[in-house]
Parts: sequence; structure tokens; C-alpha cells
Amino acid sequence: MDYSCSRSFVVVHHVKIFLSCIFFTMTSPLNAQFIQGIDVSHWQGNINWTAVKNAGVVFAFAKATEGVDFIDVRFSQNMAGASAAGVMIGPYHFARPDSFENNPLDAANEANDFVDAIQVYYQNPGPFLRPVLDIERLPDAHQIPPGTTQKSFLSQWIRDFNTVVESRLGFTAIIYANSNYAITYFEADIAQYDFWLANWNYTPPSTPPAFLTGIWDDWDFWQWTDSWSVPGIAGPVDGDVFEGTMDDLQQFLGVQVPSSADFDGDGDVDGRDFLKWQRDETPELGSAAELALWQEQYGSTPALVSTTSVPEPPAILLASIAWMLLGCYRCRS
Repeated sequence: MDYSCSRSFVVVHHVKIFLSCIFFTMTSPLNAQFIQGIDVSHWQGNINWTAVKNAGVVFAFAKATEGVDFIDVRFSQNMAGASAAGVMIGPYHFARPDSFENNPLDAANEANDFVDAIQVYYQNPGPFLRPVLDIERLPDAHQIPPGTTQKSFLSQWIRDFNTVVESRLGFTAIIYANSNYAITYFEADIAQYDFWLANWNYTPPSTPPAFLTGIWDDWDFWQWTDSWSVPGIAGPVDGDVFEGTMDDLQQFLGVQVPSSADFDGDGDVDGRDFLKWQRDETPELGSAAELALWQEQYGSTPALVSTTSVPEPPAILLASIAWMLLGCYRCRS
């Protein structure tokens, strides 16, 4: 993930790279099972994202921030280049829970700094994956408050970080960690967050055994190497896979859902809002969540029955029509 930091479980064999190249050729039947991705930072320099896309890479994550007051110099360029080339991309934050252990607001400060840098990408529908919290550092055992352990401190740090991210963006950050951290340093409830596993000891189609995901039952993304060769990138790059379909991957797109289903802004949640949703929807980029919000709030405002120009069919009928339309859009995509 970040070449300036050491990581566990490193096994790099020439035969591994050779086999991985065979596996990730475009003719491989296993492409239907694993979707190819990469993660990048300033270490990769200037990237030709069109060449990356043409090589079969579908998604990527780019380093955005580290600690507080640090933005990767290639971040904006990578986000713009990848999205323009049609590569789904999300930002990641390199966490520094080892920097201000005595400051109870440290996690929140880092989260706010991160969201400040990335929020613009989620204000409108686009090919942007949800953000990632990259955990590769441990707090200093001698600096954490008395009565806490590295495990309890780090787990609370992650909760505090994601509380801020969710409150500001409407969704939580994916957790990136290697097998050692997943097994040793996270309390059980951290598994509520989606998981990106880093483990370089296996090569697709072989996958890490279940115990190496620690508190998680399975991984959502898997970083399987730090030394993949991809056209458009000079030098090695981290290689990742997502196990599932494109529809599954699209569920990880980050779209901010409004807090109110009053989509037309007239002060009421009514049939007009459904029609506004129907005209403006982008099914693969979060409109299903907006529909669910409308279903939840429909009829909850006192002026609902005051509309005259738009008949108010029953909510169930409207919802059924909406889901049929949503299905038709997806069939055509």
C-alpha cells in the first residue's frame, strides 16, 4: 500500500509473479470470478490510466492523505485520470494511530482531514469507490493511556475515525489491514466494517484460508502482491482483486444519500418526489438508496395529501413500479 512502511506476510517468488501474469491475462476464464484492481500513490509516478484500463484493470484505490495535514502529491491526478479512463477509484487514508496517542481527538482529526480532501468526489454520482482506512501502524504501547492495550486502543481509534466519516459522508470507510492485524489487534465489532485484506503469501486463484481474515468471515478486496507489472505504470504496483460480479463491485460505490426524500424541495415528501426521482435516477450509482429513503419517509409529512396536480398512488404500487424501472435500467447496462 505505502512503500515507505514495512508490512508483514511478505513472500515474493519469481514463480508467483510468473503465475500471476498467466492468471491475469485477458483470456483467462477466471476473470469472471476475480475482478482486477490496483492501489497507487506518489510512488507510482505519472500513470497512463487509459493503458491501465486497457490492460484489464477495473478498479483502483489511490492514497489521499496520511495523518494530519498531508495530501499525496499524485492524489488529485490519480482520481481524475482513473475516472476519466473509466476505472472505478476510491481514496485511502494512511492512518497514524502512533502519532498522537495522548490526544483523544486524534482519530477524529485525521478523519476530518481525510474527508476534507475527498468529499468533493462524493457530492455527485461518479465512478468513485467508498474510502479506505489503511491500518499499518500500531500505537506505542508506552504512550497509550493506562489500562488500555494496543488492541483496545486501535479498535477505539478505528471506531472514532469511522464515526466521523459516516457522519460526514453517509457511509463508513473500508478497513485495510494485513492478516496479522486482522487476527491480533482488532476487537470483534470492527468486523462491522467492510474488509480489504493484505496478504502476499497466496496467488489467485488460490486464496488465503479463512483463519487469515481474523475477525472477519471473509474479505471483500484482497491485495495479493506488492510487485505486479501493469502497462501504463513504470515499476511495480500493488495488485488487488475483488471476488464477485460487476454488480457486486458497484455496491461499493460511494454515493451520498440525502437525509430527506423531499427531492423537489417543496417541503413535503409526496408523489412529486417519486416522479423527480424517476426522472433523475442513475440506478447503478445509488438511486436505490434514495428510493428506499422515499419509501421510508413517504406519508410522514402532514401536508402529504394537499397535492392536486400529481395523483398519489399507494406507496406499494409506486415502489413496485420503481423497482421494475430500476431493473430495466440494469438490464440495459
